[in-house]
Amino acid sequence: MLDKKSTAVLKALNKLAINSAYKVVTTDEIISNLTQKSQFDTDCVNEIMSYLGKQEYINIKFSEENTYCYSLLPKARILLEQSDGKIKQTKPNMPFLNYVYIFIASFVGTMLALIIFFLITL
Repeated sequence: MLDKKSTAVLKALNKLAINSAYKVVTTDEIISNLTQKSQFDTDCVNEIMSYLGKQEYINIKFSEENTYCYSLLPKARILLEQSDGKIKQTKPNMPFLNYVYIFIASFVGTMLALIIFFLITL
């Protein structure tokens, strides 16, 4: 899992690389696309970019001084879709009354099986 800063940089990279295999950006462009610009500087973005590359969220083709050529990997796209709420795994909402019906049906079925068993064995 990524921390908040890494996720924010990943979202900014996703915003910059719409429908593009590789995109060349500078750290200033990344910072300008972040929502909370005051928390980030070029050194922080450089560290996050190298971390995202090592964790295989992005593929960095080349990096020069504050310039990156990158593409988002499927791991990053899945994480962004989950954080946006597009993919949600929810527990099915089953009313309590359904549990009662299931219990009664299984109890009655067991009692009928026992009655038939004892009638056969007599």
